[in-house]
Amino acid sequence: MLLKHLTEATEKSLDKEAQELVQKVDDPNAIKAAANYLKKVLAKLKPQQEPQQPPEEQTDEKPVTEGIGDDKDYVMAAVAELAKSGNQSELNAMVSFLRRAEITELSNSAITANISQGVQGGLDKKLAELVIAVDAPFDQKEKFLQTLATQKGYWNGADLVNNKSGNVYEKIKSVPILKDIYMDIALKFRGAMGYGPDQGPGEFLLALTGKGVDLADKSDLILINGQGVEVKADNGGVATRSGKSSRAGGRLYATSGYGNGSSARIVMYKKMIELGVPESALAVYGWPKKSVAQDKIPLGGLNFNTRGVANLNTLFKQHLDNAGVREVMAGALKGLYTELPEDLANKFLDNVVNGNEIVDEPTLNKEFIALGQDYYKIKEGHDYVMVFNTKTGGYITIGDGDDARALLDSGDLAHTGGFDLFDDRSKGTPQLVTNV
Repeated sequence: MLLKHLTEATEKSLDKEAQELVQKVDDPNAIKAAANYLKKVLAKLKPQQEPQQPPEEQTDEKPVTEGIGDDKDYVMAAVAELAKSGNQSELNAMVSFLRRAEITELSNSAITANISQGVQGGLDKKLAELVIAVDAPFDQKEKFLQTLATQKGYWNGADLVNNKSGNVYEKIKSVPILKDIYMDIALKFRGAMGYGPDQGPGEFLLALTGKGVDLADKSDLILINGQGVEVKADNGGVATRSGKSSRAGGRLYATSGYGNGSSARIVMYKKMIELGVPESALAVYGWPKKSVAQDKIPLGGLNFNTRGVANLNTLFKQHLDNAGVREVMAGALKGLYTELPEDLANKFLDNVVNGNEIVDEPTLNKEFIALGQDYYKIKEGHDYVMVFNTKTGGYITIGDGDDARALLDSGDLAHTGGFDLFDDRSKGTPQLVTNV
């Protein structure tokens, strides 16, 4: 909170406002700290007129549960004595302290009202610091937090599943105070915050500001109707040191039932050798592993990107028939999804193998994403995946593989590239981003 808003002039006198704030603040430790501070101040200013002493200062770090009434009485009387002394500087300091305490309490109430697990990891203090730092009058900050605690959200969380695309920031960007801090909440309130799974960017903002949206124990979010929503963050593009923009999104994979790019490569390699593809033809591309002396491989390598698919098709058409290509691609599936149901595998193969080659790269990765969504739901048990652009606030929601196909066809859903079969971070699906 800027100094001018901590000590701003109001129609009330400073002592009157301080006394009103004392009545609002219910944190025993805050009131105890105010009492002890005033005791020391008055001992220096007017020792002969010091009001009745507060209870002895607590040294235990546990919250004080008794004596808050006595402490409040002391602070009220001490503020009156301080006003008589004419020490405006100390009155300003006391008002500033009490305002900070009040904002912290209101932040606690706002979180508790909107998130069923309550305040964890000192999150009320983190939210309070953001609110305090906004260049706005104290009364406006107070009203914002009070409204958030009683209104319980500013937009309908059902929008996330009723409308497959939308923009969260558009729903909240005109709310006083919130309009100044929603980006910080989206980007900084993440990681291990004490709510079970680590929170990704945007999740806490969605739960705090959406009606009927809560942090979940299993999925990232749970709606009031019990539907689970897994959130995958799209960074919207960030500037690198070279000045270029780097776009990164989330992949669809769980903690079990998945291999990675390398495991898929090894299975595919063994299957191609078994089916008669020469070792020398694969070694050109660094398979099964790159030689120390191998400086370069053909552009794209053997990967599931545009040039990589073209290279794979060259080998397939030279050495394999339709059944062979299906076996190799079935091996890729086995390496990527270790517990894949047969019906999902067959549907994928039917859609991506055409004669003795793979269909075009866009269709291949569309089918990887559609399959990945259906498999991810089986492994995680959620109802929807939400791809949330933390830069723009835009989102799309995917219910099943058919949703993924439709959103990819419309352009609302996209991916940053295909699988790199030498990168063990390549798992589940390519990185998903949204263009809304």
